[in-house]
Amino acid sequence: MVDRVLRYIREHHMIEEGDCVVAGVSGGADSVCLLLMLLEIRKVIPMEVRVVHVNHRIRTDAAKDAEYVRSLCLANQVPFTLVEEDVEAAARRLHLTTEEAGRNIRYAALEKELGIKKGRIAVAHNKNDSCETFLFHLFRGTSLKGLGGIQPVRDRVIRPLLCLSRDEIELFLQERKVSYCIDSTNLEDNYSRNRIRHHILDTAVREISPASVSHISDACERVNEAYSLIEDLTRQGFDTCVTVTQGAYHIDRGKFLLLHTTIQGYVVMEALARAAGSRRDLGAVHISQIRELMDRQCGRSIQLPHQLRARRDYTGVCICREPDRLAREVVLPEIVLSQEETEALTEGRELVILVGEHQAIRAKLIFVGNNGIDFKNIPQKKYTKWFDYDKIRGSLVIRTRRAGDYLTVNEANQRKTLKSYFIDHKIPQEMRDQVRLVTDESHVIWIVGERISSYYKVSEATKTILSLVFEERT
Repeated sequence: MVDRVLRYIREHHMIEEGDCVVAGVSGGADSVCLLLMLLEIRKVIPMEVRVVHVNHRIRTDAAKDAEYVRSLCLANQVPFTLVEEDVEAAARRLHLTTEEAGRNIRYAALEKELGIKKGRIAVAHNKNDSCETFLFHLFRGTSLKGLGGIQPVRDRVIRPLLCLSRDEIELFLQERKVSYCIDSTNLEDNYSRNRIRHHILDTAVREISPASVSHISDACERVNEAYSLIEDLTRQGFDTCVTVTQGAYHIDRGKFLLLHTTIQGYVVMEALARAAGSRRDLGAVHISQIRELMDRQCGRSIQLPHQLRARRDYTGVCICREPDRLAREVVLPEIVLSQEETEALTEGRELVILVGEHQAIRAKLIFVGNNGIDFKNIPQKKYTKWFDYDKIRGSLVIRTRRAGDYLTVNEANQRKTLKSYFIDHKIPQEMRDQVRLVTDESHVIWIVGERISSYYKVSEATKTILSLVFEERT
């Protein structure tokens, strides 16, 4: 049996030579077996073994369990740490179930003991525990991932005994004549898992198949293998059809529809979870809502948990956090170049115009007669543009859109309204009020980050060039 556990540890790369392994030992059969297994495996893989015991102060006889574990550690020269916490009081204070509070306290104690050491936290879950978890998730409703039972490795936590059933663990201790404690709360039906253990799983073993535990455990492993494949395909699908810009997750509809329908759902969930920063309160209903939104008209939107909003745009669905009320009220400043600033420009000085908290536009004039200008190499960068300054009739204004704004789109100076430009170039409606414009009255000189108006293009007839550079500043 030790060899089986050693193979399982190696198969899942649980322990490396020189690791510190902190084991949670309650004194029950599973955890006592875990400690003895680690001591045997230490002969093959050199490691430091330490023990943490948590007294939850629920049972009056709990102190006896702590003393038993202490004596077991003393006999095997293993460092022992006792943690005592009133779990029921913590549960009331944190508005958690007793089970949740107890689990949080146990893992916090184990993490504290391991600290920054290189190593792992070992807990004593076995095949039966994994089967109970599978059934619990199945009855409560779950995704495919939840049907994988308990994972052998999660972050720094390892579960070396998942390859053994509870019967095998008790047989192991019996053969070595090692006693263990019995937690009376495990015999009660106060908790859902205990009812599954005592009535459902026990009945399955007695009346359906003696190998029920092994069969469910094998099914969990197959589910985990299938889910691992789905995770790989989801990553590929996400990279293919989701783009992320400033916290907004855009799902390209055309690329999305090429994915297998199963992978589509996982890609949507991944986008939602990343946008929200959590998977909590996100489920199949929200995936269905995004699918439906894909087939609705542009501009439609839905409210989602975590203050998320999904909006249908020209090419798919954009998911992002809704700005709070104060953020929505922030209006980008309108900046009109003053006469003094205009005079400074004509004197050849560069202006730095602050257009936001961390954004600026640098402006300067280039006098063609004094410079050898190569008109074949006019800057084509997204945020650096040249303009024919002599064609600007009014005051230079940096602002956002207004009704009546237009630009010219060809050498014949044909006009297009700014609204039509936004529609044609699929600028999302919610972003249009955040697009900065450089204007000459209603004539848009430059849609910052987009195109310039053809009318103001530099040519060989240009005598004075206005150079504008938009930049982010820290």
